[in-house]
Amino acid sequence: MEVKVVIPSHKRWERVLTHKAVANTILCVEESQKELYQEHHPNTEIVTHPDSVKGLALKRDWIIKHFGSVFMLDDDIKAMRRVYSEKGEKTNVEPETAYEIIQTTAQACREAGFYLFGFSNAPSPIAFDPFNPIQLKGYFTGCAHGVLSGSKLWYNPDIICNEDYWISCLNAYYHRGAYKDSRFYFAQQDTFVNRGGLAEFRNIDAEKKDFEYLQRVFGKEIVTLRKSPGKGHEYQKSLKLPF
Repeated sequence: MEVKVVIPSHKRWERVLTHKAVANTILCVEESQKELYQEHHPNTEIVTHPDSVKGLALKRDWIIKHFGSVFMLDDDIKAMRRVYSEKGEKTNVEPETAYEIIQTTAQACREAGFYLFGFSNAPSPIAFDPFNPIQLKGYFTGCAHGVLSGSKLWYNPDIICNEDYWISCLNAYYHRGAYKDSRFYFAQQDTFVNRGGLAEFRNIDAEKKDFEYLQRVFGKEIVTLRKSPGKGHEYQKSLKLPF
């Protein structure tokens, strides 16, 4: 079972990084942007969707329906890195190895009976638990997560910029578990304010609407605001998922 590794991208043809971080990736873009992406990435496979598919949630939904089993990566990934490390140790994973890790993780997820899989969203070695490297529930970051064929998962177009929270909650509701290998994570650039990509749609009003919508659907006990948001915006969220 090969899982396709797909990079959703939008109006960022000259700034895609992820194809250098992971081998055998596929760019997924609007039909009208295909030539520009081909010009900048002649050696990368490009699959197009209709221009009518607008917004990241609809794009992701199109991707899982088109490819079946798929792992999606944002276009600004610098490298897959090991979370466990000693001070001064190089943690970058080679692109070919990163691809193989994605494939073996997908297979483990399938054998465990789950459909949503991914890796750590906490890059600090201090946050790594060597006695619990594989986690079977929780939140999966939007920048890097996979969905296997046969699931009940879908991406809601009413969610503007928090489709990762949506899919994590929906997966917990339907499938009661997931597969996360916390030994690795994907390092990306800061894109909250950035031309193209999700930045074209993301703003505080959208974050507020998403937060209120998620609470209405999944409940205020599940979707809460962070007590200490730190950097970022006032609608940064926490999930309390039982599965």
